[in-house]
Order: sequence, then structure tokens, then C-alpha cells
Amino acid sequence: MLSTARSYLFNSVLSARVADGTWCVPQPGDVLNLEGTASRFAATEIDDSLLARAEAGDLHPTGPLWGRGRLESSGEVAERETRIAAGCPDLADGLVQAGASHERRPLRLRLKEPEWRTEGDAAWLSFSLPRGAFATSVLRELFRHPTLV
Repeated sequence: MLSTARSYLFNSVLSARVADGTWCVPQPGDVLNLEGTASRFAATEIDDSLLARAEAGDLHPTGPLWGRGRLESSGEVAERETRIAAGCPDLADGLVQAGASHERRPLRLRLKEPEWRTEGDAAWLSFSLPRGAFATSVLRELFRHPTLV
């Protein structure tokens, strides 16, 4: 249940950022994750270098996995995350009371080993995902945005 509560709050933050187009674009106050690593850093200011690295997929904005401890994000990013969590006080407070530690996860991911092929009327898609990612979410986005395929 704790994982479900954390996922719900994370997905709420992600949905808000998808809605305003900032899910893959670093914002002042974001915590950025280096592709393929657990390394992350706070970005209080965003320059052209960070924007280019994000566009190239070298780094990704992150969202909160709610729990005890302080948010690593700051400014408007932290305000949004806090506001979203405050909208679900039972979940946010329950995670803190249960002893879950605050963590972060990238708001986007890169498919590993993607493969797409057709056989007659059938299409085959295969890929690998990092821990904590869900293939159903990837498929939903592909069907929602068919120009990606």
C-alpha cells in the first residue's frame, strides 16, 4: 500500500508537469538525475548547457516519492510538489507516519533495447525498463501519442 500511495503522489506531480509541458524540461529548483545512474543534483538555475543535456537525454527532471525528510527540490518546483501532496493528506501523512523516506525518481525514462517489428498484420514491440517503471505506462503513452512510434 505504501508503494501505491507513493506512486499516486508521484504520478500526480508527473501529470501536472506533462500538462504544462515541463516534464522533460529542467526548471529552476528541479533535482536532475543523470541518465543511467542514481546520481542527481539540485539545479537552482537553468542554463543552455542543462537544457541541451536534457534534450539529449543525458539528464532528467525528477519527481518526489513522498516520505519523511525534506524535499530536495526548491522554489516553484517544491511549492507545486508540496501543494499536490497537501491535496492528498491521508496519503502524504500516512507515508511519513509509516516511516517511508523521501526519495526521488526521474519523470521520464529511456527504453532500453527497444525493438519494433511487424509480421503480417501483427506488430511486436519489446524493450527493457529500469526498476520501478511499468510497461503498461509506456504502452499507454505510445497509444496516446502515436507519432512517437
